[in-house]
Amino acid sequence: MAKVASSIALLTCALMFGAKSDLGQSSSVTQVKTEAQVLEPGKPVERELKKGETHVYQIVLTVGQFLDAAVNQRGVDVVVRVFAPDGGKLTEVDSPNGDQGDEPVVVEAKASGAYRVEVSPLEEGPQQGKYEIRINELLSADAYVKRLAEIKAKQQAVITRLKENVIPVKTVEAGNGFQDLQPLKQVFKDVRYVGLGEETHGTREFFQFKHRMLEFLVKEMGFRVFAIEASYSACENINDYIMGKTDDGTKALDSQGFWTWNTEEVRAMIDWLRTYNASVTADKKVKFIGFDIQKNEPGQAKLLAYLKRVAPERVADTETFFKVDFAPLIEAIFSKGDKAKDELAKLNELKNQYNELFVFLELNGALLAPKSNQIEFEQMREYARVMVQYLDSYSSLGRSGSVARDLYMADNFRRLVGREPPGTRFVLWAHNFHISTTDSNGTYPSFGYYLRRFYSNDYYALGFSFNQGSFQSREVGGKEPTNGLLRSFTVSGAPVDSVDWYLAQTGVKSFVVDFRSARKSSELATWATSPHLMRSIGSGYSPAREQATFGPTTVGKEYDGLFFIDATTRARPNPSVKNVAPQ
Repeated sequence: MAKVASSIALLTCALMFGAKSDLGQSSSVTQVKTEAQVLEPGKPVERELKKGETHVYQIVLTVGQFLDAAVNQRGVDVVVRVFAPDGGKLTEVDSPNGDQGDEPVVVEAKASGAYRVEVSPLEEGPQQGKYEIRINELLSADAYVKRLAEIKAKQQAVITRLKENVIPVKTVEAGNGFQDLQPLKQVFKDVRYVGLGEETHGTREFFQFKHRMLEFLVKEMGFRVFAIEASYSACENINDYIMGKTDDGTKALDSQGFWTWNTEEVRAMIDWLRTYNASVTADKKVKFIGFDIQKNEPGQAKLLAYLKRVAPERVADTETFFKVDFAPLIEAIFSKGDKAKDELAKLNELKNQYNELFVFLELNGALLAPKSNQIEFEQMREYARVMVQYLDSYSSLGRSGSVARDLYMADNFRRLVGREPPGTRFVLWAHNFHISTTDSNGTYPSFGYYLRRFYSNDYYALGFSFNQGSFQSREVGGKEPTNGLLRSFTVSGAPVDSVDWYLAQTGVKSFVVDFRSARKSSELATWATSPHLMRSIGSGYSPAREQATFGPTTVGKEYDGLFFIDATTRARPNPSVKNVAPQ
């Protein structure tokens, strides 16, 4: 039943987005269409799809019928287009699952006749490989009506159970007391690490509620370290600011290097931390740390200064390879020809130089530490370690560096935990995916997945969700002059049967739901352990590919709880942020 419900949700989502715009973009490759093959229940078709080909399938449906089919990708990333009997395009599907896994094909027949399904390789991805197309289920009009009624009843039961378990939040803004948050004391009573997620990297209300949660966890529950998905070395400037060692908050926030965190909301939070730290004794002050592997320039500068004091013979060579720009070398992985071979050779040499520097520090601690002190030496060694992590991630695994990045962020966080007194409690800030405990079916374990392995239920993953509203992101795949610029986007209500839709149907505008303590019910348990679509928007966004921002999520397995707000607005970039589109 859950499977069909999800299929219906995917259909709703596809029709919703397809009505807004043509999701397909003209390909530079001339597509050759094959003769249409008839799709039949119980007769899956496996074929090899080559560059420039479009495979065509046909199935005759009568009005009211429901088709649940799928294209299983086996080494080729495909785009699936579905056309009505009159030739009009119903939907275009390209889920964010790369070249493996199912692309759903769902049709609610509004007219009788021959429906056409076209399978083409995605232009940006691998252009040759195998796939299988199959019919999962074909329902008559009467059976579909009955199924819809059953699904609606089950949906309503889940909504009722969710509403019974919500902890209403009266405001997302800090400085409004903690009376409404008191039930969270029981939720986090035995938790040392609270991960606060976000469905987008640019939602004002998410950032504001994280600020409020930080105040609550610090003042009411004794949390003492704030850790964020930002530069390991550059965040030290923010820590110096909140500890009162420096006075320029703008410069400190600018130096961390991510536009995502350079907002009015984050500035308000670090200013609160500075004021709070000035009012308490040393044992109650809150630290600000980063655990990400990107933006290593501050660490490079400090490490060079350190080497000048303790190992001057290594300065010249280190300074030389520190100056080498990674970007063109990493891009060479995706190039072809003799030039690419030369660039790859330089990249490998650079990796060896960074590795050798780290090994030097690792093996010579007994000699180097006495020339400064143990704490400073360990900090310099960690700078070198993070640089190796970055270069390894972004050179070996492609542009995103995604797979190894989460592992290294988790490793860095564990080392940071080891530096604090036993029992120290941490608040973590990162994207939903990173704080979730998913392993993406073994292909991409998240930061939170590793934290769950390290700390078991001492780690609590609180995902963030919204129904409708605005956020900021870099535009990708758009037209000039806004393509690549940071700007505001607005989305309408979440599609039926998505996680965000269920939360919105409770009618409560802002709340937390805790799955660990939720009152047991078969409806809620089934829902929480079944995949449903959920938004996930990162640092880039394309309105034409809104559908692709929804991916299957099993909330009960990936999160310990969810924070929901119905309507959102854009996070407000600080004046120093560059490449912001005019309002």
